[in-house]
Amino acid sequence: MWIFNGSVPLFTAFGIRVRAHASLIVTIVLVLLLGLGPGFTWQDRVLSMTMLFAIVLLHEFGHCFAARWVGGEAEDILMHPLGGVAYARAPQRPLPTFITVAGGPLVNVVICIVCGAALYFIGGWSPTAPLIFQQPNWGYVDWLEMSRYLYWIYQISLILLLFNLLPIYPLDGGQMVQTILWPMVGYYKSMNWSCIIGMVGAVLAGIVAIASGRIGLGVLAVMGFLTCRSLRKQLIEMGPGAMSDVDYSASYDTGRPAKNTFRARRETAKFEKAKKQEQAVQQQVDQILAKVASKGMNSLNWWEKRTLRTATEQQRQADQLRKQRRGYT
Repeated sequence: MWIFNGSVPLFTAFGIRVRAHASLIVTIVLVLLLGLGPGFTWQDRVLSMTMLFAIVLLHEFGHCFAARWVGGEAEDILMHPLGGVAYARAPQRPLPTFITVAGGPLVNVVICIVCGAALYFIGGWSPTAPLIFQQPNWGYVDWLEMSRYLYWIYQISLILLLFNLLPIYPLDGGQMVQTILWPMVGYYKSMNWSCIIGMVGAVLAGIVAIASGRIGLGVLAVMGFLTCRSLRKQLIEMGPGAMSDVDYSASYDTGRPAKNTFRARRETAKFEKAKKQEQAVQQQVDQILAKVASKGMNSLNWWEKRTLRTATEQQRQADQLRKQRRGYT
C-alpha cells in the first residue's frame, strides 16, 4: 500500500513543498538497476533520470507560479512516474484557470527555446537539421559533449510538451480545451465536452500505439480514456449545480455582448433552477439531521433515509471531483 499511496518529502522551495511518490522511487531504482536499453551506461541512466526529474519539476513550478500570479494558491507538488501533480488552485474563472494550466507547458517552451538557441550558437543546429556539429576551437571545453547534453534536454522537454498538450483531460491540453469552452457554453458543459474530446483523443492515441507498437503510449491512452469516462459519469450524476464553489457567473458575463441572448437567458434560467433545487434539497437534509439529533436514526422513515443517503453520496462525489480538478493542474 505504501507503493500506491506513500510519498517521501524532498524539500521546500518558495513556500512549495515537493514530495516524491513512492512509486517514483521504485521506478528510479528499477531504471538504475535494469537500464534504459542497449547503449546506455549507468552514467546515462543517472543523467537521464536527473534531467527528466528536473524538467518535470520546473513544469510543475510553472503551474504554481502562474496560479500565484493570478491570485490563486499553490503549496504542494507531488512527483510520480507519469510526471507530476501541482496542487495549484486558481480563482474559479476561465482566464485565471487557463493561465494556471498554461504555465506548465510555457516552461517547456522556454527550455526548448533556450536549448535550441544554445545549440544554434555552438554548432549552427536547427530543429529540422540532423544532429551534426562542427566543434568550435574555443578553449578546452568539450563543446561536442555539451551539445549532446543540450540536445538531450531539448528532446525531453519537447516530448513532455507535446505529451501534455494532448487534448485528453486531465492533461494540460484537455484542461486548456475546457477553459476555452468555459466562457462559451458554461462550466458544466465545458467539462462534459472536454471529457468527450478526451475520450476521442485517447482512442486515437490507442490506435497509434497499436500501430506503432508503443506500449507506454497505449497504457497512457487507456488511463486517459478511463479517467475522462469516470469524470463524465460523475458530472452527469451530480448535475449542473453540484459544483457550488465554481463561479458560474463567469461563464455568462464574458465582458462582450452575447451572440445569442436567448441561449444566454436559457442557460441562466437552467442554472438558477438547479441552484433552487439544490437549496431545497439542502433544507430537507438540514431538517432530517435535526430530527436525527433529537430523536435518533430510528425515527427516520424510508424516504428520509433515502434522501440522506443520496445527499451524502452527491457530496462525496462532489468532493472527489473537486479534488481531481485541483490535483491535476
